[in-house]
Amino acid sequence: MLSGAFPPKFDGIGDHTWWLSQALVEQGHEVTVLTSFAPVRQQPDGVEVIAAFDATRSQTIRGALQSLRKTGRFDWLIVQYNPFCFGRRGFAPWLIPALRSSGLPIAVMFHETFAVPLWPWQQMIMRIWQYPQFALLARTGLCHFVSTERWLAQVRRWAKGPSQLLPVGSNLPLCGLTKSEARKRLGLSSDALILGVFGFAHQSKRTEWIGAAARRIHARFPQAEVLCIGQVGEWVRGVCGETPVHDHGSLPGPEVSLRLRAMDLFLAPLTDGISGRRGSVIAALQHGLPICSTVRTYTDAYLRNFVSPAFSLVPHDNQALFCEEAVRMAEKALQRPTFGQELKEFYDRHFAWPVIAERMATGLLTTQNARP
Repeated sequence: MLSGAFPPKFDGIGDHTWWLSQALVEQGHEVTVLTSFAPVRQQPDGVEVIAAFDATRSQTIRGALQSLRKTGRFDWLIVQYNPFCFGRRGFAPWLIPALRSSGLPIAVMFHETFAVPLWPWQQMIMRIWQYPQFALLARTGLCHFVSTERWLAQVRRWAKGPSQLLPVGSNLPLCGLTKSEARKRLGLSSDALILGVFGFAHQSKRTEWIGAAARRIHARFPQAEVLCIGQVGEWVRGVCGETPVHDHGSLPGPEVSLRLRAMDLFLAPLTDGISGRRGSVIAALQHGLPICSTVRTYTDAYLRNFVSPAFSLVPHDNQALFCEEAVRMAEKALQRPTFGQELKEFYDRHFAWPVIAERMATGLLTTQNARP
């Protein structure tokens, strides 16, 4: 597996590689991770990790890949792809020649295809080089995986081999404490109604919707408080009015899981709608945490079709309905201690790492057997 980053570096795709590589090894496969230079690279159980290139200079990957080829041990080279992982502003014209020179069959896990938003203008300009890179990579790969259905048509336009949906799993260990135990450890009131927000400060997060929902809920339930994890806390604090906001910032995985365990309701209004690549929402599902989010044409069908009173998706352009649903779900969360348990079961069916690893391995083996 080729990954531009790897733990202990803070990187979502590096974390994905960590968890996926371990799950593949546990199912009997041999996995080596080729990643960027660092003084220390953590070794998952049973996984060989080789720090061998500079992720900002894709041309340094060529030698590392050729050394792998000489061993004759590998059936596939799986590229964990996001353009920004392999070059500044996603500019990595040396990557595809380096992959082709490896002589190994290429499989690509597309975490992102190319700069998607058409605005601001900087995003549009980056498409000038990112789209051709994506098209060449899709042509190079013999097998492809995408983290959201939105990209299947993009990949299939260029790909020669099969392409399939493969959602991301949670990059967090699961906290074993109860909600009351987690709150006691964090110094939060056992009677509070904790509204959760998690993730980066990014234009896709509608923080004004979060503020509007938090104010409505606080007016109905004065014990309501907001708990923020990640970089979004400052944005949220500015829109929540008199609703208390706890900004806990960016934290290691176990500490994030502890805080998710303490929450009653997860607020995730997204401009592009929920999808199988949204790690923060996947983590909420992992913890059986009721979710109020948004839906758009980009939303994966299995998420749109999932029915649960603890999982509410409203149109991405209807703030009033989002606030109404958030209030309704907050009331349910106060009434039912087990509200949201079916979300954990849904996570286990679609996002658990053994499920993801098995689907990837099956896709690779099917493609391998179909080759002449």
